[in-house]
Amino acid sequence: MENILATSDAPKPERRFAGYSLTTLANFGGILLAGLWASWATTALVEVKKREVVTVELAGMMGAFVEAEARSGNPPEIMKARVERYLKAVEASVATLRIEGRTVLVAEAVIAGSAPDFTETVRADVARRLESKVDDQK
Repeated sequence: MENILATSDAPKPERRFAGYSLTTLANFGGILLAGLWASWATTALVEVKKREVVTVELAGMMGAFVEAEARSGNPPEIMKARVERYLKAVEASVATLRIEGRTVLVAEAVIAGSAPDFTETVRADVARRLESKVDDQK
């Protein structure tokens, strides 16, 4: 007697799309995605290399300002407000450098001479921002 429920020895027809097996299509898709990602990654790395690296002596600038404020004899509330305005101005100035395509490093952590120093540029920009805020408040 023959078991009619037994599996047949006949091969199953393979599923195909446009004449290619699903495994072949999946492999092709994976290779295509890897190529697209590699292209994007290369473009992103080239853009990073184009950025100019600059240094700013942030600790020295901020330390000098806080020290001058401490000697000013102003009440603590006024000193706190002035320091907060100063820090916001420094942050905005450094953000402007970043928007212009520069990477800003803290000068105290960089070997001297390895990158252009933008401390005076930032200091002048901060002074301009503080003066414009004082003029706006008048």
